[in-house]
Amino acid sequence: MKTKPPASEEKSTVRTYDLVLEYLKGQILEGKLTLGAKLPSERSLMAELGLSRNSVREALRQLENMGFVRSVHGQGSFLVNEAGQGFSSILSMMLLLRQSDRGEFLTLRESLEGAAYERAVRLAPPQPIQAMEQAVQAMEQAQESGQLEEAESRFHRSLIEAGENQLIAAIMEALSSQGDLYRRETLAQLDEATRTPLLDTHRRILKALQTGDAPLGRAALAEHFRLIQ
Repeated sequence: MKTKPPASEEKSTVRTYDLVLEYLKGQILEGKLTLGAKLPSERSLMAELGLSRNSVREALRQLENMGFVRSVHGQGSFLVNEAGQGFSSILSMMLLLRQSDRGEFLTLRESLEGAAYERAVRLAPPQPIQAMEQAVQAMEQAQESGQLEEAESRFHRSLIEAGENQLIAAIMEALSSQGDLYRRETLAQLDEATRTPLLDTHRRILKALQTGDAPLGRAALAEHFRLIQ
């Protein structure tokens, strides 16, 4: 069934990109549109939704800014999934505007990594666990804060990968820019009294995944976030 709001509705509180987005979601649910596929032409969207050309173009522009559409000159618009970039920008602005803070950020990260860990300890995928082992070795050998930062980042990215959950991975990727900033700030201020137990939490998380000892890694992950708060 076609959705054709009256022309006056274009000036109502209904945002045109919401109408276009809902239409595209319907097309996806019906199997008529898949990731990477070319979107219907502007003319088709105008006829289907009862919108003007300017409204359709503005809607597509906004959806492109949101990371759901990519326009290619001379070829048309395509359905993509690059929303993580937009989410990362929104999060950064929230933090800058003090709508969220470091504590809230770390609470979210702990929840996501905890969920990834619970899956990883059951699945025990060898490649990410091997990458975590290499990261722990690099952390132990790190002489500079930059080396420690890179290895610690690699450890946690591999933990997320080990969880084999694409949604968690996508959210964490969107958070990565802000996470790297907080990681840099935290590790730069570490003294030896904190660095030693922090490194040990990584060893215990790794051991838990290698041995299937879920409580060991659970406790180590909780201690890790307590130390970096």
